[in-house]
Amino acid sequence: MSAAQEIAGAGTAVTDLRCEYAVNPLGIGVRRPRLSWRLLSSRRGAAQVACQIRVASSVDALGDEAALLWDSGRLDTSESLHHCYGGPEPASGARCFWQVRVWDERGVVSAWSAPGWWELGLLEPADWTAQWIAPGWVEDPAVPQPSPLLRREFSLAKPVARARLYVTAHGLYRCEINGRRVGDVLLTPGWTSYHHRLLVQSYDVTALLREGDNALGAMLGEGWYRGRIGAVGGLRCAYGERLALLAQLVIEHADGTRTTVGSDAAWQAATGPILASGIYDGEIYDARLERDGWSLPGAGAEWEPVQVAARPLDNLRAWSGPYVRRMEEVAPVAVAQRADARFIYDFGQNIAGWTRLAVRGAAGTVVTLRHAEVLDAQGNLYTANLRSAQQTDRYTLR
Repeated sequence: MSAAQEIAGAGTAVTDLRCEYAVNPLGIGVRRPRLSWRLLSSRRGAAQVACQIRVASSVDALGDEAALLWDSGRLDTSESLHHCYGGPEPASGARCFWQVRVWDERGVVSAWSAPGWWELGLLEPADWTAQWIAPGWVEDPAVPQPSPLLRREFSLAKPVARARLYVTAHGLYRCEINGRRVGDVLLTPGWTSYHHRLLVQSYDVTALLREGDNALGAMLGEGWYRGRIGAVGGLRCAYGERLALLAQLVIEHADGTRTTVGSDAAWQAATGPILASGIYDGEIYDARLERDGWSLPGAGAEWEPVQVAARPLDNLRAWSGPYVRRMEEVAPVAVAQRADARFIYDFGQNIAGWTRLAVRGAAGTVVTLRHAEVLDAQGNLYTANLRSAQQTDRYTLR
């Protein structure tokens, strides 16, 4: 018997608290979220007949009736799904803590559950002090372009108690702070009808910041926004011709003051090793062009000014749902060498991911990786079903 079952043996316990389907969600876009939970009991036939929810602005305040944001009181219901928060609407960025207790079919009340929480993102255009920014140089959107690097340095004179990064892009983005990647999610901000609904991600970046000098950076990619998409032939610039970033870093200090660092004209831009990238066609990467430490303080020499872009804020929506993440590492099940110095790596399945390779050679040597979904009868790559998609990566050694 598990420890949880032993605890529940004396009655019915409340577990697995979820807000808007998620455990302790960060940056939600719902002011009155739906709250759900599960019951745990080792007794057959145990059932909820009533529940009570309480919500507060801190864990300590949950035990102080006068400090609660909301107390549902006893609700005579067997439902443990989608109880809407009924207290005052919290402000953007606010965190709310909550607990539940239930009465079972015998009339016995459970202990209060362990606290859960939810935290709101930036919900209104007025919450944004950041501006849309784009690289300042001229581009030809008709053909694939290098992925821009954007950066901003700033200094913090006080200890950091809590920090949140709210970010989205026209195109794809990946952020770094002080040389360390922000989060582990991929293909952000995701594919939507960008003109109508552009998703914003929220990140807890408290551990990435420090007193003194800091740097915030972002790399942009064409993705679905400007890259080639479409089932027949492929279409570029379906949503726009210029990539852009919108990022707002909100820092709360130990003394209660706040510092906000947003994307604006103070940022800098440069190109890096990614010369082209596309969901259909793959990536061209020249390692000789890497900018080591580009997201660290002091790495801004020979960078160019950015351009502040006029882009809307009223279509921004907080992310909801599961993210794309790296889930596992898959090794080839077979390797075959061809007479022309090509190698066929068979992974035994059709997957979505990317290739990792270790290679050594002279600077300027190009390694080409061609991807396909199936092999033909002779064991060669079969690419006819890819139509015009190149699915080719080219890596130049440094």
